[in-house]
Amino acid sequence: MTHIDEFHKHADSNSVKIDLYWFGWFDKTQNRGNYGLNVAPAHKTLQTLITTTYMFQSAPQFTIYCRPFKMTQTQFDYLQDHDLDTEEFLACLGPLPDIVFSLDLSQYNDVAHALKEIENLNF
Repeated sequence: MTHIDEFHKHADSNSVKIDLYWFGWFDKTQNRGNYGLNVAPAHKTLQTLITTTYMFQSAPQFTIYCRPFKMTQTQFDYLQDHDLDTEEFLACLGPLPDIVFSLDLSQYNDVAHALKEIENLNF
């Protein structure tokens, strides 16, 4: 059985779906990466990712973004247990949800200005 089959097997129709956000980044040279899925609220995770970025890079040159996902807790646990919370795997499950937020960190010369930009987000 494939990971996709196993993931779908954990989709109990009686289970409550939880709100998750998948975080990733891309730069102007087509490099990309991901931070993985996190439980809501997305705002808190964005703050952490931005703060951490500026700790290690004084002038980050990439865009951070997130996409919303809904799945059962057992599906989320399965992805976490098998380290499958990547954009590549999630794209195999169907069309990816639209990006609900993106922030080009190269536009902000310090963490305070970048964090100010996300203060009024409403996910």
